[in-house]
Amino acid sequence: MNMAIASLIALALSIVLGFVRKLNVGIVAIALAYIIGIAYGLSAKDITGGFSSSMAMTMIGVMYLFAIVSKNGTLELLAKKITGLARGNRYLLYVAIYVIGIILSGVGPGAIPTLAIVPVLAIPVALKAGMNPILLSLIGQMGAQCVRMCPITPEAVVVRDLMVEQGLDGNTLPAMWSLWATEIVMIIAAFIFFKGWKFDKPLESVELEETDHFSPKQILTLIGLLAMIAGVVVFGFDVGLTSLVIGTILLVCGCADEKVVIKSIPWNTILMVLGVGVLMNIVSLSGGVELLAGSISNVSSASTISPMMCLVASVMSFFASGLGVVFPTLVPTVGSIAAEFGGAISPIELMASVVIGGTVAGFTPISTAGALIQAGVSQFPEVENKYSQNKMFVELFIIAFLSTFISVAMAVLGVYGVICG
Repeated sequence: MNMAIASLIALALSIVLGFVRKLNVGIVAIALAYIIGIAYGLSAKDITGGFSSSMAMTMIGVMYLFAIVSKNGTLELLAKKITGLARGNRYLLYVAIYVIGIILSGVGPGAIPTLAIVPVLAIPVALKAGMNPILLSLIGQMGAQCVRMCPITPEAVVVRDLMVEQGLDGNTLPAMWSLWATEIVMIIAAFIFFKGWKFDKPLESVELEETDHFSPKQILTLIGLLAMIAGVVVFGFDVGLTSLVIGTILLVCGCADEKVVIKSIPWNTILMVLGVGVLMNIVSLSGGVELLAGSISNVSSASTISPMMCLVASVMSFFASGLGVVFPTLVPTVGSIAAEFGGAISPIELMASVVIGGTVAGFTPISTAGALIQAGVSQFPEVENKYSQNKMFVELFIIAFLSTFISVAMAVLGVYGVICG
């Protein structure tokens, strides 16, 4: 059997076995990756090449700081105060988290670091207000993605340079407006899917009492949290390493118990994400991504190339980073593809389709955005029955597939052509 096909079958099998047998998908994925690697003559170095140290550092660092802020009661009290601002209307919290995502992403750092920050704020607020923490986190992250192509973000700079190198217009604003329109439809779809109008408890039950004030250690913790956000947003520091440094300083200052903090980090979720990454690397090395993408792109015409590019980018982003792989791979092709169709399709529209497709599918639990939501919710054992690992795993995959469908449908309807025209 062709290795590409075998690796894709192994990927599907790892997800099915993990869900049906209640096993950690990451462990199953590593085992299958090793079996396939040995069977097809790959070295141990090639097999383990998919273990992402950067993702590991991001998840461990953010969850380390998150655990400190959570275990010393700071997040709970902060969530109560933010929830209190809703004044009986929890729908305002959806808007607030959405706006926070837009602001943090649009002022310069882009979506990648903001995707890690949003769940830290959204999850405790959601649980305190009796809302779905997955939905509230997704809405915040979708807000961050809306302005991913704002001209001052690193993502937009990369795409602009890739366009200019082809002698094309590097303006990313049409892609930003197209992405924003897509994200709004996605928010509506997610709201319906998770039944965002249903709440677990009355909002009145979480109103503040007169004695609820931040302690000195909690104030110091809040300063640390704000310092992390400022470091990432203003100075462009790595979110994982920055969180790790600030968390260590807080522990030195006695803001939390180190043993409790280390124990509360969701290592099983981290292992799942990193383990699946090992198998994803085998899929990539074997040509599995190209097999999927090629099969789709072979059936395109002038009227279908935009949705096809969107779909190919989405499929690729299930297995690889949008910014690191999808954009550098597909954006350089838009000029030549547009020329092949004699100007019947705009290269700007094709670029927007690639950006949108490579962005909206990023909510899978094996991507940073989805993984951080899953890891964040896992730190609250009291809701484990309602939001189990396997249930979240499947729901986040459904959202990713649904988002892909929405983006392709909008491309088919010509929405991106109108915006980019």
